[in-house]
Amino acid sequence: MINRSTQNWAVGATVKVGFLSLTVIAVVPTPGDFKPDAYVLASKTAFYEFVPHHGISRISADEARLRISEGERVAAQQATATIAKASAMSSHVALASALMVSA
Repeated sequence: MINRSTQNWAVGATVKVGFLSLTVIAVVPTPGDFKPDAYVLASKTAFYEFVPHHGISRISADEARLRISEGERVAAQQATATIAKASAMSSHVALASALMVSA
């Protein structure tokens, strides 16, 4: 997510990209491709995909839906992995605590 900018890049905010004033529709994480997160933006008549330092491109409504659903899928995968890691760490800490008490 863009965090070193004078503009607010949160979902629902209006941002200026070049001469366009666009509304942020979604932030799409892009793990694995070594690019910054992508943003799905909308004007009154069109949808755009913006990747910082890589530019902006016009996309169709179907492509916008696809990008948003892909972002939701990736976010769900990351949440599941984080929960599994936290659960494993919790189990490890509980076992270590039990072993320290019995020793």
